[in-house]
Amino acid sequence: MRRAPTTEEREKSVAPATPSRRGEIWQTLASLKSACSKQPLKQRFAEHADRSTQFSTELGALFIDYSKQHIDSDIAKALHALALDAGVPEKLNAMRSGALCNNTEQRSANYAALRTWAYSQHSSDPAIHTMYENMAAISAGLRSGELCGCTGKPYSHIVNIGIGGSDFGPRLFTEALKESAEAAFECRFLANIDPSCTNEALADLPAESTLFIVASKSFGTQETLANAAAAKRWLEQALPGQDIGRHFIAITANPDAAAKLGIAPDLTLAVPSWVGGRFSVWSGFGLIVAANYGWPCFSEVLLGGAEVDEHMASSSLESNLPATLALLDVWYRNSWNISSHAILPYCNRLKQLPDYLQQLFMESAGKTVDRSGHALPQQSGGVIWGSEGTNGQHSFHQLLHQGSDIIPCDFIATLKNSGKALDQQQALLANCFAQSLALMQGKSAKEVEQELLRDGFSPDEAAQLAKHKAMPGNRPSTTILMDELSPRALGNLIALYEYRLICASFIWDINPFDQWGVELGKQLSHQLLGSLRGDTDSDTTPDSSTAQLIERARRANS
Repeated sequence: MRRAPTTEEREKSVAPATPSRRGEIWQTLASLKSACSKQPLKQRFAEHADRSTQFSTELGALFIDYSKQHIDSDIAKALHALALDAGVPEKLNAMRSGALCNNTEQRSANYAALRTWAYSQHSSDPAIHTMYENMAAISAGLRSGELCGCTGKPYSHIVNIGIGGSDFGPRLFTEALKESAEAAFECRFLANIDPSCTNEALADLPAESTLFIVASKSFGTQETLANAAAAKRWLEQALPGQDIGRHFIAITANPDAAAKLGIAPDLTLAVPSWVGGRFSVWSGFGLIVAANYGWPCFSEVLLGGAEVDEHMASSSLESNLPATLALLDVWYRNSWNISSHAILPYCNRLKQLPDYLQQLFMESAGKTVDRSGHALPQQSGGVIWGSEGTNGQHSFHQLLHQGSDIIPCDFIATLKNSGKALDQQQALLANCFAQSLALMQGKSAKEVEQELLRDGFSPDEAAQLAKHKAMPGNRPSTTILMDELSPRALGNLIALYEYRLICASFIWDINPFDQWGVELGKQLSHQLLGSLRGDTDSDTTPDSSTAQLIERARRANS
């Protein structure tokens, strides 16, 4: 049973924003939005030679150019006033002090406390200190072979079994860091409950040297437990009569549940209960990353995140980059009625980033009530999606350039590549930069028509075709560059997006740290599973559509 908060904890909890000047500020922003159509981005660059330097900055290993966004000094001033009115600085301070920012679950959300451990190898929170000490020891034991399989063979393969935040973060980091350090293991990931995924993850694995990390905060996640059970059956068949329990490590905030499933206490890595899944890769849930690439590599990721923590703590609101990007997100969502944002990494090792950020933003900001439970007066989070470049250019970029909706984009690229093909890297960057330029600059029908006339088209043909080839332009984007995708740069990047999401949530006055919207589907799936298995009659389902779906599934598997 969850304990009631103390009076002191209640007083430290984040208070809702006061709407004192909110209406006035939004009216100002509405006027500024109208002016943006009269002074397009292309014109702003022509009239202000220093625009690119004015709206670009560095943060750790990152260079961020947001000069192609709809922003100027007046817009920035109004947006910062909005953040002050919403109490963003105070809410950030409260979060750092351990306030119960997650008010619906009465939990803190001080993720900076996880990352600062990398500076001193010590934490004032005993749970954090113990977690990292155990995590480092397990990682070292796996890499040295001291922790080995039941037949004495050192592990060669690790399968991370988890879903949601227990999968997206470890999967992203494992892919992103593969050129930063030598991998000690072949790593695989098993998330979906689809048996085809299980078969694929287990295919051709050497049972004697395969370790399974079962990652679940509650240790009650249906998909994870089902996949762990499948892994156990596979090991029992491959290693009959052996102590296969040594082939499982649990990562959880519920060690008792892990013990009930037979995972030894010394192979259970406990994490604090306040660590939310989509923010958890910095914690023990990053074990596969630390084991595969070594503790120094993982510590560098933590240090990269801590650099952003320091920026958030020491910067004024006006120079706070994640807050500024968050304010642009809020402005586009609420003044421009933009409901979509594209994440476009021009780096193959970041191909998992759109999926990771999709969960981070949509699970956090997909809310319709504020922290007090009142209906929101305006929309909150939108759809986050994307794909790696240049693949997306041959898929959905048509919609970005000529579609009827404006979709802000983030282009993310590394300037260097560890490979020797400099010409390919230059071509990749040329495509990345060209996409942001084309979105901003566009091409008028008149310009297209003149090109077609020069190419030999008749005046009538040129005039007609120009309508189809014209590009409206004036479409906003941010470009984030790093020299190379180092562990530090990765930590910078992920913490930047985390704070961007958190600041936007503070402005909307929503709780970004809970996700109650996923619960109903879980409850109903348990009920319907009984119907599919024949434990209950299908006519107990709530509607005829669901009943007929269940009946067809039962017939197909009878």
